[in-house]
Amino acid sequence: MAILAVAIPILPGKLDAWKSVVLDQMTGENKTNTDMIRKNAGVHERSFLQETPNGHLVILTFEGTDPVAGWGKIMANLPPEFATAAMELHGLDVNEPPPPLPELIYDSEA
Repeated sequence: MAILAVAIPILPGKLDAWKSVVLDQMTGENKTNTDMIRKNAGVHERSFLQETPNGHLVILTFEGTDPVAGWGKIMANLPPEFATAAMELHGLDVNEPPPPLPELIYDSEA
């Protein structure tokens, strides 16, 4: 099984909005739909909130046979409110080409 990890900054002053818009949807009333999108994309997602001296990051991991393709499927099937939230809370325009994917620099089992 392969893994993809992505770190996405939360814009300054947007943590409370992120919690109410994104986190509540992913873990609350919309969890079933969120889970189904991941299942249909062929990935298991884990999301972490990381506080740093420079602000907060959301760290996402996707595990599956092809997590890069799964990430693409998730982005293509985002509900409109998540696409809007990505721009307002992270500065990410899901209609633009994505930034480069992270580079694996160390694997203790390789």
